[in-house]
Amino acid sequence: MLHQLFRAAACLHSGKTAVVAHGRRLDYQALVHEAARLAALLRARGAQPGDRVGMLLANSAEAAVTVWAVLEAGCVLVPLHAASRKDALQPVLRDAELRWVVSAGELSASFAMLREALPTLTGLIVWAPRGGTVDGQIAWNFDASAALPAPGALRLPPGDDPEALATLIYTSGSTGEPKGVMLSHANMCAAVRAVNAYLRLESSDVLYSPLPLSSSYGLYQLILGLSLGATVVLDRSFAFPVRSLELLARERATVLAGVPTMYAWLAAAPGLQAHDLSSLRILTSAAASLPLQHARRVRERLPQARLFVMYGQTECKRISYLDPDDFERKPGSVGRGMPFQEHLVVDETGAPVPAGGTGELVVRGPHVTQGYWRRPEESTYKLRPLVAGGESWLHTGDLFRIDADGFLWFVGRQDDILKVGGNKVSPREVEEVLCQLEGVREAAVIGMPDEAWGQAVKAYIVRDGTVQLTAAEVVRFCSARLRGFMVPKAVMFIRDLPKTESGKIKKRELA
Repeated sequence: MLHQLFRAAACLHSGKTAVVAHGRRLDYQALVHEAARLAALLRARGAQPGDRVGMLLANSAEAAVTVWAVLEAGCVLVPLHAASRKDALQPVLRDAELRWVVSAGELSASFAMLREALPTLTGLIVWAPRGGTVDGQIAWNFDASAALPAPGALRLPPGDDPEALATLIYTSGSTGEPKGVMLSHANMCAAVRAVNAYLRLESSDVLYSPLPLSSSYGLYQLILGLSLGATVVLDRSFAFPVRSLELLARERATVLAGVPTMYAWLAAAPGLQAHDLSSLRILTSAAASLPLQHARRVRERLPQARLFVMYGQTECKRISYLDPDDFERKPGSVGRGMPFQEHLVVDETGAPVPAGGTGELVVRGPHVTQGYWRRPEESTYKLRPLVAGGESWLHTGDLFRIDADGFLWFVGRQDDILKVGGNKVSPREVEEVLCQLEGVREAAVIGMPDEAWGQAVKAYIVRDGTVQLTAAEVVRFCSARLRGFMVPKAVMFIRDLPKTESGKIKKRELA
């Protein structure tokens, strides 16, 4: 069970700093105590094993306590993005059938919406500076111990089962309506062991993460750190990069978890050397494709840190990683699959493709989801056998190429592949070329209607501000490097690309 991993680490490192967030520092002894008290409060108020508990909190010490407490109480954690719009949050709230929500005082304006959206809601617990009540709901803070039942010794709730649900993590919705991915304690413990097998994190590490805990990538940073007795620095975002770099340097972070947007900024950031980042030893990139040009530049600017380019999905956390020692030998690859899993690249019939071929990546192993919450038909489609009567495989919906050495190369999502004049075009391939052009910080490619070709390539570009690119220059650059039908027919310059909270580009909004 996840909370068993946390407790074991806390016993060994009780006086050590566990979480740093938003000006607050919490050691493992305090974290154990506060999590036990909140778990006791949930149980005393009637929460039962299996009840879904929503966490509507920004990255904070309170969020770290809540994650541990919900699992300790035997409930199912449903992390919610604190900055979500009402229209985006309500479908998730209703779908999860939440019984409890843990929130914060500054989010109290959302309580009326919560009550309206959730007929299943039993109660709200509000983190507030002085405890008491907020909008008539239970309010609690670190100093409100007199108002809470004594937790007593930490014990597992009756009926603990590794196959029981630990979390419902809702997909980012970059390709459709968000779905609740059901992950058991066994699924998540397997993922933790597998990821740490190649990252080789230690209790002495300081993990910096600006990724929201509502995303799989962000939540696992906290889980990895707490399971090892390491220190986790939770930043609210990377929206103010200079402030984030100051935090990284001040806390002597050794591990940085990032998305391509962050690395695009770091690759071009002026004055990066003004910040002492010499403590960094590991960089990880996931959630979206990291352009090769940005990866190389970041490696040059932070040569002491080992960059792990990774691929995974919420449905199974991690599928592959590229060892930094293989970066120059296999540039652009997302590496080999995880050693404990089985994976194949298959054609439309389910047969494995030969080396050099392209097909859909399918996976099975102990980290693979139990399915989607309340969506049996979609679960059956996503988790289906390759042959009649066989075992189920997770069908990723992503196209990959596999080489003779077993290295995987991301081609694109099946739904994203463009058909231009009868030719298939991978947006990823065009985006990689665009990011090689000086002055391009980020790029996204979609299809646009075209009378002659059926579809044509349209590019959206975010400039880094140092070079004034024109559309004609972009087209000329691509024409020298791509086949004619792959060259963008339209180029749009925009300030920012629309993204989900986990850093994936919302191509549907661009379309």
